[in-house]
Amino acid sequence: MPSPPGPVRAVSSSHNGFAARTEVAVKGRSRAPTGASTDRRATDRYLPLLALGFAGYVIFGKSFAYLGLPPLFVGEILFALGLLAFLASGSTTALLTTIPAISAALLMGWVLLRTLQGIGAYGVDALRDGAVALYAGFAFIVAALVVERPIRIAEIVGYFRVHARVLIPIAIILYLIARFFGASIPKLPGQNVEIISVRSGELAAHLCGALVLVLVGLCKVSRTWLVGALGAALLVASQSRGGMLALLVPLVLAMVLTGQVGRLASITAGLTLALLVAYAVGFEIDLPRGERPISAVAVVENLASIAGSSDANNLDGTKLWRLSWWQAIRDYTIHGPYFWTGKGFGMNLAEADGFVVGLERGGPTVRSPHSVHMTYLARGGVTGLALWLVTIGSWTLALLRAAHLAWRRGDHDWARYFVFLVCYLASIVIDASFDVALEGPMLGIPFWILFGIGFGSLMIYRAWHLVETPPRFGRMARSGARIAGATLLGAMMLLGSPRSEAAETAPCPPGAIPVPVGAAIQAIVEKAPPGASFCLAAGVHRAQLIAPKDRQVFIGQPGAVLNGAELVTDIRRKGAFWATATSKLEIRPFGTCLPHRARCNDPRRFFLDGRPLEPVADRADLQAGRVYSDAATGMSYFADDPRGRTLERTRQLYAFNNEGARGITVKGLIVEKYATPAQQGAIFGDENARATDWLIEGNEVRFNSGSGIATGDRSIVRGNKVHNNGQLGISPNGTDVLIENNEIYENNTHGFDAGWEAGGVKAGKVERLTLRGNHVHDNYGSGLWCDVDCRNVVFENNLVERNSDAGIFYEISFDAIIRNNTVRLNGTGRGGQQGSFWVWGAGIQIAASEGVHVYGNTVTVAEGSTGIVIVDQGRERVDQPRRKGGEGKLLYRTARNTVHDNEIVYEGDTGLSGGASDVPASNPNFRIIETGGNRFDRNTYVLRRPTDAPLFIWGQEPISYDIFRSLGQEAGGRIVQPD
Repeated sequence: MPSPPGPVRAVSSSHNGFAARTEVAVKGRSRAPTGASTDRRATDRYLPLLALGFAGYVIFGKSFAYLGLPPLFVGEILFALGLLAFLASGSTTALLTTIPAISAALLMGWVLLRTLQGIGAYGVDALRDGAVALYAGFAFIVAALVVERPIRIAEIVGYFRVHARVLIPIAIILYLIARFFGASIPKLPGQNVEIISVRSGELAAHLCGALVLVLVGLCKVSRTWLVGALGAALLVASQSRGGMLALLVPLVLAMVLTGQVGRLASITAGLTLALLVAYAVGFEIDLPRGERPISAVAVVENLASIAGSSDANNLDGTKLWRLSWWQAIRDYTIHGPYFWTGKGFGMNLAEADGFVVGLERGGPTVRSPHSVHMTYLARGGVTGLALWLVTIGSWTLALLRAAHLAWRRGDHDWARYFVFLVCYLASIVIDASFDVALEGPMLGIPFWILFGIGFGSLMIYRAWHLVETPPRFGRMARSGARIAGATLLGAMMLLGSPRSEAAETAPCPPGAIPVPVGAAIQAIVEKAPPGASFCLAAGVHRAQLIAPKDRQVFIGQPGAVLNGAELVTDIRRKGAFWATATSKLEIRPFGTCLPHRARCNDPRRFFLDGRPLEPVADRADLQAGRVYSDAATGMSYFADDPRGRTLERTRQLYAFNNEGARGITVKGLIVEKYATPAQQGAIFGDENARATDWLIEGNEVRFNSGSGIATGDRSIVRGNKVHNNGQLGISPNGTDVLIENNEIYENNTHGFDAGWEAGGVKAGKVERLTLRGNHVHDNYGSGLWCDVDCRNVVFENNLVERNSDAGIFYEISFDAIIRNNTVRLNGTGRGGQQGSFWVWGAGIQIAASEGVHVYGNTVTVAEGSTGIVIVDQGRERVDQPRRKGGEGKLLYRTARNTVHDNEIVYEGDTGLSGGASDVPASNPNFRIIETGGNRFDRNTYVLRRPTDAPLFIWGQEPISYDIFRSLGQEAGGRIVQPD
């Protein structure tokens, strides 16, 4: 194995001759073993190959990363070949002699351990996510090649000159083509990736590296090149906030470190003047595909949004989205169960943490939190973040120290070289602090190549100058170490402060599995056995879908929210409105809408600061509080200014979707903003014969598109607040269901026609359903409704008031008891619903049903409304038996119904109670009211106003109380006239 190189001497130190005229004198080298020349030829071939790979990422971006045969893409192929070159270099044991290299090795080791732990659950996704640190292998490969032959530093600088002079202009041109002609660019065969796929942040980082190389004097370029590069810099600054910072900060740093403060001032003045002129004349170039325009205004908005709010909502929105996600990560690491280890590698953090974006553009979704630092914290815990910060911090301090030494010793080109590497790497890190960058090969591989060049070159420079560190610089280094330590400590304090509400809540019940905010709840559920209990921490668990196992228990701590909506951040100004791209939910519209609410059955909904926005069918109807979605373009438009506000869009269909699970408990949660289809529930324990015995207790269920809660056999829904859901509050089904002590109000906010199905509670085909002690009010439809072959249903001790249609409605069903309820002022017609007319919309309404007993109720009837009515409709039975020839269809019969010992209070001077026939004389049920054994008796009718209007009906026509009694009704009843 060759011994480490001896001192290296540069023959020339002129600004532009560093790379081209570096000669290497290696003294004291031992004899190389046999075959060394063959090994060297192998390593000589690899460096140009790696340079080509670097160039491919610069020019083509993501599409270049997809070249290869999965899973061996170009990055993996380069890595495999690099390992061979690394072993052939003979320098493998010489690398771990610097703190940056040791730190990088420890970081790789920690991430590799956490990655291997995730492979079983996530497969290749774990390796893909672990690449954020495992790509550090490129650093050791490159460093080994540099240490093996230090003359390669000159070759590397030559490559960077080609990068600046040739690759960057090509990259700028292709970037412009992608921005203006993106829709026409072909995609890679078999991949949903355009051939030209460079992001603004990636171009910014590479452009910054080229500009720094020129500014520090290691590369000469023409004025045309410089003008084009500065123009491209302004273009990127208008498109990307992170890209702007990735350009601005390193360039300023490079000029300060190389003593070009005067040049910095003049360039700043010139750019400011050009920006002001462009701003004054309103220079703007629109881009297709809904992207931000190229303009001076966009640059100013980017600058303004860094420290404060901006007029461009996509800036404020993405900033708030990032900050919210980063706070969630701090909650479950610094203040949560993932402090040391993080969540590991393989899971989609966006889905796990509830911050998915990308679906609105058809995917793929973002997997990581738009900050490499937060990626390390979330996936590797505090351990991973600390190793990462030490790695980049020690590398930066080491190279800045080497640059300082080089300036003092007169090695100016070495100094400029180190400054160039520091600024180039800093540019990538800055971009990676605001976007998904190092998590993929497009910037991840170039980053670690630069890292390896840096510490490899550092080893060569130290070998060249085998001298003691001057005492003055030694003090600086120690001071710098103290400053770095204080900075790291401050960063950790920042990450840990302030403590979130979730961190301060009471501990979970004994034996429960804690579920912190940001956790992938379904993944935890799948790993747990049947019968396990889960305690959901306070805070927003966004876009979670839970499919439980038998007997599992889900308990929310105070303030725990299951939110089915995603944050909308990609929004921009479009004329007088704001617009965002919105993907269509794959749900068939279902249900009948009111004429003026034609979009009622579209479960895709938007919320601004928690307030639902009303969808309109025509852009001309767009105004504050409304949203218009254009199916042709996939764009949604808003009249409200969403800057500095929270805009959400429904994404997930269900909070709980049973897959035949029995005995589930859902307790103490807020469940909101799910895109639930009509007739289904956000808590959906229904439509599976095995989904029985659910207990849904003490929850608040609100703002969901269909029903709030739907249940199956032997379920209990108790003590919940169910309100402001799109169609229904609760939809019970099956047998032996109890709906008890809930508050159910203001449901059917989407404008379904309540004659189809909407309102507070509606059950169908249930047996032994009990609705007890509920407060059901102000729903846009009927309050409590059972329809189609319900049997043995009990309505008791409920307070039912101010619902738009009937208070309690029992329809085409059998054998019910309606007792001891207080029913007030229903049939209001609010929200454009049917309300009360003729006998419909009654306080208590029995339609085409048999064997219903109504007693002990107090019914208050509003002016023009209806009290207690039974009505026959001659409707055909749903469950028709097989008929013999000539037999007619069976009809539901309004028979054997008794209404007794109730109090009916008329607030106005009109209104009806009794029995009505709604069929023609030819119908077999024409006289079923009179002949079907229906009876009214011992009821008290209280009149608040004197009236001569007929207040009763028996058959087809309204009649007086006296006639009503003469027909055999109310033998023991009475009527109380006003004083």
